[in-house]
Amino acid sequence: MSDSQLNRLSPFLYPLVPFYAAVVKLRNLAYDCGILKTHRLSAPVISVGNVSVGGTGKTPVTLSLAKMLTQPPYSLSPAILSRGYHRKSTGYQLVANRDGAVCDWTVSGDEPQIYARNLNGVPVAVDADRARGGHTLIRHFSPSAILLDDAFQHRRIQRDLDIVLLDSSRKIEAERLLPAGMLREPLSALNRADLIVLTHFTPENDHFEQTWDVMLSRFGEEKVLACRFNFSNCSLLRTGENIELDHLKKKRVIAFCGIAKPSGFSAALDELGLDVPYLIRFPDHHCYKAKDVQRLAMAVNKVGAEYLITTEKDAVKLDGLFSALPILALQVEIEWLRGLDNLHSQLRKITGKPVE
Repeated sequence: MSDSQLNRLSPFLYPLVPFYAAVVKLRNLAYDCGILKTHRLSAPVISVGNVSVGGTGKTPVTLSLAKMLTQPPYSLSPAILSRGYHRKSTGYQLVANRDGAVCDWTVSGDEPQIYARNLNGVPVAVDADRARGGHTLIRHFSPSAILLDDAFQHRRIQRDLDIVLLDSSRKIEAERLLPAGMLREPLSALNRADLIVLTHFTPENDHFEQTWDVMLSRFGEEKVLACRFNFSNCSLLRTGENIELDHLKKKRVIAFCGIAKPSGFSAALDELGLDVPYLIRFPDHHCYKAKDVQRLAMAVNKVGAEYLITTEKDAVKLDGLFSALPILALQVEIEWLRGLDNLHSQLRKITGKPVE
């Protein structure tokens, strides 16, 4: 649901918010009091999650953390465990072993495929029951750390490091709880996080600086980080050929995506200097079908575009007939802007690595 749609429906949904808030409060209280039990895994657990619905950047942040853990000074052998949203399978499913992907996106969901394709030697699995999935990963691969994707609310697993992302481009203090807003939990839930990462951060901008100052005053300088997402690579879907981003400047392309916040993708394409007549929007986690091929082909022919361009999250779901189209897939990487020392400090604590 878009922000505009939610704003229109919000007055009708707001009376339901107290009931939702009560359920969330009782559930968290049950965990805090030990009524609902948590499971301790035999490997350190790092959770990457959020308090809002979608679009904060969990996938690129988790990918960045996994790469960080495999490199010095940590040199660990991590594994990634995700729920596998919108997958056509149930229970525990292995997505990638140490040799690479072992299933397609229909089995795993789209985001776990990004991990499988970008991380060499890192096992990836999906399971809605994170406790079962974590124990199974440990039994099969003996990882030295487990990254939980989108698990801040999944409190059945004890975590050694709880990282929560906030989209700093939004007015955080004005956000409302579901179903009238986008918050899964009230902002007070951030108190149980170890680190808070402000994503989509733009330095030297008054709104972002104010958000940064509010977070520092509320949670302390040692707990807050900021990052932004940059497009690092572009490849032609049908051949895998890398295309220089500078080569695309002023090129006419049709953009399309099925992500939670397509406006961010559109703004990024403008920054790259592409000539984008319009963006074709599909629902988040859209399952592309043959009829979409025809729609995209007609769009290319209508405006004389050289390429279609989409996100890596969408590209992992495109095969077969889509290979006939000139589709470019953009990859995202994290640029850590502030507070990276806070992250390294926490990672050293849980991995036992000495401070350099």
